[in-house]
Amino acid sequence: MSESILEMEQGIRNSLRKEHDYEMESLHFLAESTFTTWVVILGLSMLWHHHIEQVVPKPYLDEFFHVQQAELYLQGRFTEWHPKITTPPGLCVSGRDQCAELLTLNRYLVSITYLGALSILNLINFVEVADLRRTNAWAAGLFPFQVRSVLEGIVTRYDGFGTHLTLPILWSLAELNHTVLNICLFPPLFFFYGLYYTDVWSALSVLITIQLHQKKQRRHMVVAAIASLFFRQTNIFWVGVYIGGLEISRKLRRGRIGTEYVPTATWRAVVVGSWQSSCIYDPLVVHASFEDSVKTTLSIIVASLKSFTVLYPYLKPYLVILGAFGLFVVWNQGVVLGDKENHIASIHLAQMLYIWPYIMFFSFPVLYPYILNAFVPSGLSSSPGSIRHRLPRLIVAIPIMAIMTLIIHYNTIIHPFTLADNRHYTFYVFRLLLRHPAIKYLAVPIYFTCAWAAITAFGGLPYVQTPSDATESKPVASRQRLPPPSSPSAFDRGHHVSTVLVWILATALSLITAPLVEPRYFIVPWLIWRLHMVSPWPTGEEASKKRKKKIRTFGARCKAFLYERHDHRLWLETLWLLVVNWGICYVFLKWEFEWEHEKGKVQRFMW
Repeated sequence: MSESILEMEQGIRNSLRKEHDYEMESLHFLAESTFTTWVVILGLSMLWHHHIEQVVPKPYLDEFFHVQQAELYLQGRFTEWHPKITTPPGLCVSGRDQCAELLTLNRYLVSITYLGALSILNLINFVEVADLRRTNAWAAGLFPFQVRSVLEGIVTRYDGFGTHLTLPILWSLAELNHTVLNICLFPPLFFFYGLYYTDVWSALSVLITIQLHQKKQRRHMVVAAIASLFFRQTNIFWVGVYIGGLEISRKLRRGRIGTEYVPTATWRAVVVGSWQSSCIYDPLVVHASFEDSVKTTLSIIVASLKSFTVLYPYLKPYLVILGAFGLFVVWNQGVVLGDKENHIASIHLAQMLYIWPYIMFFSFPVLYPYILNAFVPSGLSSSPGSIRHRLPRLIVAIPIMAIMTLIIHYNTIIHPFTLADNRHYTFYVFRLLLRHPAIKYLAVPIYFTCAWAAITAFGGLPYVQTPSDATESKPVASRQRLPPPSSPSAFDRGHHVSTVLVWILATALSLITAPLVEPRYFIVPWLIWRLHMVSPWPTGEEASKKRKKKIRTFGARCKAFLYERHDHRLWLETLWLLVVNWGICYVFLKWEFEWEHEKGKVQRFMW
């Protein structure tokens, strides 16, 4: 583990040598930025753990079941299972010697095996709840390195013609590490740093699997993917479907204008081009319309069928993962392990409506420019020549909102636990939605707007040009909805439509099978979404000169670091996440109450 950390730090130092002069002057302290982020997150998680132990020393809510299961393991009763636990055990090793052997397998598997090692050592030496909870607090210390590694892999784009291209977005080292910090501060994740729940290690195991996929270590990836399923069954959709979908879109070449696709790619042209050239129609999100997303879906299906024999060798690891999970479902006669009567798999399409305001609530500091850019007049929100992220046309918006309305009317599932347990915030959300029959329908425009903003954000911020750029970019504006050109340009930024489609597919599969609505279920979808949010700098000659200009005064350095040369949205996001975390943690610790039928037993509010 220490060698891995040293290697990461050496990589940071090498990257710093290539930074612009202004970074060397004003941001030199970020040489140890990943280590600093690690200290901050680990320190905050330990502080949160300490306060919980002072106020809530005994197991709370679902912790009762997990602690009792740990006690069974401590007694060597590995074949017994607590009937109320629905997820598999994350403990996959059985002794100190085996832990030591596993830790030497590969440095990228250290996070997964560290869970087993630490948990087993705690079980052997301690039986206190605090020691079991501490496994999640230590997991928080691993998150910055894992998030940083995955983030670096995402900003490297495969161009479909045999080479990898760095996204044409000028990331600063400060913004990169600031993004890592904010992701680790995500409130539903941060809250469980201090409790003995599976969510922290579940999310971490998914990130480890994605990292191994990025590094093309397939055997280790399969091991990590299967280990991820020991924390939460729905991870199958992320380690199997999501990563497999990315592999398909990466292996299928992207078509070029004038070669595989004509400049005005019709439906027939997309089908013919996908079949004849075995390449996909996959424009950038910033260039795409709703029709382009449907064309991309059709193109991927056609090209995959034509090139299945070519894709099969690359898909074998994911087929192994899916096959192993299928065998588990057959053996278990279902997906969940315990409490099956209250966790029956069903089709709950309304879950795909709830996720959009969920994303907007936690990430509105990142998304607010898209809302302004869509609703505020162009003269107030952007400069001449910028791309306007408009809301979809009425011919698209009306059918989509009509479908949302039908989903609400026919497929809103209210699980008995939702309205029976006022300790969870979802209880109050649904009580509000159900206060009047019309309220849940009035939320449709909110769902639609939040969904539009979250998906549009995959394309990057509206491109703000300098005066010298405005005249040069005029020809580009005329081809905004065409497939991407073969070489990067100022407008080739953000992610492709296929990335969005794969994310939506994995998100839908992981959510719509759950009848119960819980903020914890949205953690991994949010993590993957937030990792794809790009943070561009202004481009152009004037902006380049401004970046390279030396900063001499302390006030100028602070101004540059806080706003001019740093994405100010990140500071707003940090402030918002800290406020939400403080509020949730304070309410959990201080706002105690009792139920009438359980006098003397303290209840607390939580996610």
